[in-house]
Amino acid sequence: MAMHPMFQHQAFWKVVAALLFLCILVQQFGFRESPWPQHRDRNNYGLSDGQCDQAFPELYHEIDRSVEQWHGRNLTSESIELYGKNEAGVRVMLVNQQLRVISTKGMHREDFRQRILAVLHQIQRAVTSVSGSAFPFDNIEFTIVVDDFVTLSPETNLALWSFARETANKKQNDIWLIPDFNFWGAPPVAGSFPDMQVRAREQDSPIADKIQKLLWRGVKWTAPKLRGALIDATADQPWADVAAMDWRDPGKVVRLEDHCQYAYLVNTEGRSWSSRLLYILNCDSVPVLHDMRWTAHYYSLLNGHDAKKANYVPVDREFSNLETKIKYLLDNPDHAQAIADNARRMFRERYTTPAATACYWRRLLRQWGSVAFTPEEYEESADLAIDGHEGRRVRGVALEEFL
Repeated sequence: MAMHPMFQHQAFWKVVAALLFLCILVQQFGFRESPWPQHRDRNNYGLSDGQCDQAFPELYHEIDRSVEQWHGRNLTSESIELYGKNEAGVRVMLVNQQLRVISTKGMHREDFRQRILAVLHQIQRAVTSVSGSAFPFDNIEFTIVVDDFVTLSPETNLALWSFARETANKKQNDIWLIPDFNFWGAPPVAGSFPDMQVRAREQDSPIADKIQKLLWRGVKWTAPKLRGALIDATADQPWADVAAMDWRDPGKVVRLEDHCQYAYLVNTEGRSWSSRLLYILNCDSVPVLHDMRWTAHYYSLLNGHDAKKANYVPVDREFSNLETKIKYLLDNPDHAQAIADNARRMFRERYTTPAATACYWRRLLRQWGSVAFTPEEYEESADLAIDGHEGRRVRGVALEEFL
């Protein structure tokens, strides 16, 4: 049988080849919600710099801000002194790709000790996950404050690392923001962060199937005016399950993963930022946030005003418009669902994953090195003196020994 003339035409086979190639592209990429396969890589600590940039392009706002803040200034060893009014912190040196602890403060308190260890583990994991990289880290030295906020010296410009900074305080613009201790884990309440994300995912359900109430639990004393206003605004409301937490009353305690059973979760600041927000954003519920005075390393990703991209519901700091907002959402579940979906995709599935946190740490370490001093690697040691000549040793204690 003779071949149809169409099959003998060169243009026909070019079209066929193009269609086959297109099919391959669609199979590989066409059904992904984004170029970053979060189901595969959310716990991948070793993404390359290029992969980090592609997966988390909006993650580094605070790092870029700090680099600009300190560009051209004299960031010296004195700039990272732990000011005396700070209760807890750790001074660290990264030298020859190894972490060394120079000094600590506050290790006698179990809560501060846990925070210091959690931060050191995060950094160690971020560094060692790319230990074979062709782009090693510069030798650097830095100081981390692990209390809820940093106290800065009025006479000296300090470049300290912290979990949060007060946005209206211009002096705190000098602070470099880091992922807080919860990104490693917060036992016994929350356990490890990856395990918490698993437990949160197990509670996933459509907004319409969740408990149709606004939930809040917390202690009042850390911000009595702010949190008291929330308690007053929700008193006796059928749409609210709000109570000051009392560990002596188990009926008022709600486990973090059980927060995800509620349709609406409200966050409140405490002594400074509230680490609870991280857990709220890892549910697939609707986050409700008041006007905030503090910011953390990922807060630039919060969006409460874009109709299509909103990932939380904004309310005023006195909660005077809270009832109106919640009743609107209850009457418009599709709108509530869209906000919850945006929050889940932005935070749990991308920017608060362990992979994103490791990427942030590596970018921070590299960018800090671009503006900071080069540390002294060795110190003189009389213990190592030989034949009257002073000996020397590497400063600090290796992290492996410290732990």
